[in-house]
Formats: sequence, C-alpha cells, structure tokens
Amino acid sequence: MVSRDMDTKVTSRRRSLLKPELSTRKVDSRETRKNSLSGEGKRSNNSETNSIRKVKKCVKLNVNEEDENVVKRKHKERKTLDQRENRKKSESFSRNKVEYKKNLGEERLLKKKKKRGIRLDPHDTSNKRLDDGLTSKDNNKEKQEDSAKEKTVEMSKNAQFRAICPSPSILSFVEDNLLGRRRDIQIKRAGYNIELSAPLDNIPFSTNSERERIEEPVFRNKLEFFAAAKVSSSFPPVDLPEIAFAGRSNVGKSSLLNALTRQWGVVRTSDKPGLTQTINFFKLGPKMCMVDLPGYGFAYAKEEVKEAWEELVKEYVSTRLGLKRVCLLIDTKWGMKQRDHELIDLMERAQTKYQIILTKTDTVFPIDVARRAMQIEESLKSNKSVVQPVVMVSSKSGAGIRSLRTVLAKIARFVKP
Repeated sequence: MVSRDMDTKVTSRRRSLLKPELSTRKVDSRETRKNSLSGEGKRSNNSETNSIRKVKKCVKLNVNEEDENVVKRKHKERKTLDQRENRKKSESFSRNKVEYKKNLGEERLLKKKKKRGIRLDPHDTSNKRLDDGLTSKDNNKEKQEDSAKEKTVEMSKNAQFRAICPSPSILSFVEDNLLGRRRDIQIKRAGYNIELSAPLDNIPFSTNSERERIEEPVFRNKLEFFAAAKVSSSFPPVDLPEIAFAGRSNVGKSSLLNALTRQWGVVRTSDKPGLTQTINFFKLGPKMCMVDLPGYGFAYAKEEVKEAWEELVKEYVSTRLGLKRVCLLIDTKWGMKQRDHELIDLMERAQTKYQIILTKTDTVFPIDVARRAMQIEESLKSNKSVVQPVVMVSSKSGAGIRSLRTVLAKIARFVKP
C-alpha cells in the first residue's frame, strides 16, 4: 500500500511538473497559430490595401480628368460669355455714338437756324413791324450764298498737285533719263554700272569698266576757284560768260557743280544749310565761268548775315553784265516757295535770263517729278525771261546731268578762246 501511495505521489508530481510544459507548448502553438493567422491576415490586408490604393488612384485620375474637362468647359463658357458681353458693349457703344452724332447734328442745325427776319416797309417812317412770318429778299440771297460756299469745298495743295496730268513729252523725258526714285535692278537692266558713283551719268551699255569720257568738251576742263566776294565792289572783272547757280539753302547747288564737272571736292558741300556765305567764282577752261551763289531762306547763320548775302545775290543777279544765265534750283519734293517767286520777279524786272532746274529727283517717284515740272512750266508760262524747258537732275544718281551739260554748253559754244 505504501508503495502504491508513493507511486501515485510520484506520478502526480510528475504530472504537475509536466503540466506547465504542456501548457507552455499549448500556448506556444496557439501563439504560432495566431502569428501565422496574423501574418496571413496582414498579407491579405496588405493586398487589400494595395488594391484599394490602386482603385483610389484610378478614381483620382478619372476625377482629375473629369475636373479638367469641367474646367475647360467652364473656361469656354466664360469666353463665350465675355465675347457676347463685348459684342453687346460694342453695339451699345456704336448705337450711343450714332445717337450722340445725331444729337450733335440736330443741335448744330438748331444753332445755325437764324431768327425770323423782320420785313420793314421802306415807305413807313415809323418802321413798324408788318409781318413776322415773311422774310426779306436780302436774307434769302445771303442764305443762297452761304449754301453755295458750303458746297464749293476747296481742294488741298496736295490734292491739287495729285490732280496734275503731265504732258507726254515730260513723261517720256523722265522715263528715258530714269529720273525719280529707281531700284538698282532697274538701273542695271538699263545698262549702267551700279558700282560707280552717280551711275546714270554715263553711256548706257558701255563695255568700259570705268566711267566714259564727258561728251561736252567744255566740262572736261579743270574747275578752278579764282575769286570770292562778300561785297559787290570785290566782284572780279568780266572776262568770260558767267552761269550762276541760285536757290534756297541746302538745295544742292555745290553738289550740282561737282557733278557737272565730275570733280568732286572742288566746291565744298555740306548737309548743314548756309555753308556757302560768299559768291564764289570758278573758271572752267577758257570759255566759261561758273558762279556758286549763297542760298536764301533757312540757314545756320545770324539774321544780319543772311540779309546781307541775300541783298548781295539780288544785286549780282540784277546788275552783273557778264551774267548769261541763272540756273534757279528748286527742290523737287517741295516745289517753289515765296523766296523763289521773289527772286523770279527781280530777274523779270532786270530782264535776266533764268532756267528752272529741279534737283534731288531721286527722293520722289517718277510721276511726281513729271507733275512738278508740269506745275512749274504752267505757272511760269506768261514770264518773258524764263528759258524753257524745266531741266530735271539728280546729283546722287547722275540722272539728267548729261542733258543739263548739253543745255549749258550751248552758251559757251560761240565764245572765242
């Protein structure tokens, strides 16, 4: 019995010792199961979250696209609304403008309306009022005159110039000499060398690479300066026939002298008006003397000095015995001014021969060159001392220089050396 009891005690002790181990194992197995379950749950949760995120992203993208479309639609709608509003505003503005003009016109008409005239009986000494409604004949005449004045609208100077129709002879001269503003390709096709200065002062279709010789032998001579005068007492004695070049300041007198002789630099030139302040005499061989007169009009000089040299020019033009011709230079762009007409009147009184030369023709169109020549010829038709025709030149392009040489060479042709 004792042994049995002992065995039972031992077994109970063993069991008690083994129980915690078993419990711990059970706990461990439960924990492992839980962990495994939790891992699987986590994995499943992660996959679910990922799928949810993807779905959200897709939803977001779709939402963004939809938002963009909505924004675009709204923007278009706003644009259309703005356009409609602007149209309405412009229409209302134009309507208001028309109404305003109408109102203004009505107000002006009301202002223009005169009061009713009072007819007075000339035989009545008391000058009583006879009839308010009837107007006098004088008032009717005045109204008719006013309406006639309103109908006859005066043309502007520019419109009058545009209305000029040049003669066929002037137009053909302009085209033959390539006067006016021309392109380089036109000059080249006409057979002139563009590389030369003043290319049109040459023989067309010349095989020579350099400039051909001047046709008029008078202008082949060397241009020599020999005298300058500030006072009439210092004029040199008359030995040769003189050709004077007159005109406004900066019209191109000195440049034309250089272009005629092809001796650039002999006569001083400048863009500043009023450089020539004395009468300069140049000898061109044994047959001709060319005179450069100071310009009149605007110049960079004192008023006293300008008045002095203008008086000197007038005295020279009206009293010089050896003066055969005055070349009056006119700017093609601006035409004749008051000072030009004053000098022409002086030369007409002194019976001095003069010829109009249009300069700077390269600055305007060919048709305007022809119109200006026609305008001047018509205005000076009744003058006796003027030499026709009007010569058109350009010192820059050389157009018309050869024809001017032939005109001036006739003066020195019959002079004995």
